[in-house]
Amino acid sequence: MNLCMDIIALGTKGNFWVHDFVIPFNEKVGPFYAVANSRWADLSLGCIPEPSEFKIATDLPQEALMVHEFGRLVAGIRNGEAKPEKKWSVISRKTQLVIDAVVASIKNGFVPVEVLY
Repeated sequence: MNLCMDIIALGTKGNFWVHDFVIPFNEKVGPFYAVANSRWADLSLGCIPEPSEFKIATDLPQEALMVHEFGRLVAGIRNGEAKPEKKWSVISRKTQLVIDAVVASIKNGFVPVEVLY
């Protein structure tokens, strides 16, 4: 049984790949690969430049960090120290579009799905 899910996003200005998206092998680090301004190499054998690996270290699992951040935002608003951050509505909508595309791809036999925002 494979409990991993890869997410690969390809765009006109770059792409990224996250392996082990659903259930991480290691909750202390979140690795991903990204590249900007890439193009096909000669004979279409890969892309140049090659994607770079990035590793984001953390002391807590992603789920705990999300709850912590949400609590921090709510406390700041409740205490009058902050206003709602508009970026989260945009980020959450884009995330939902990607998840919806993944579901659509699975339901249609794992075909590529274009995500438009």
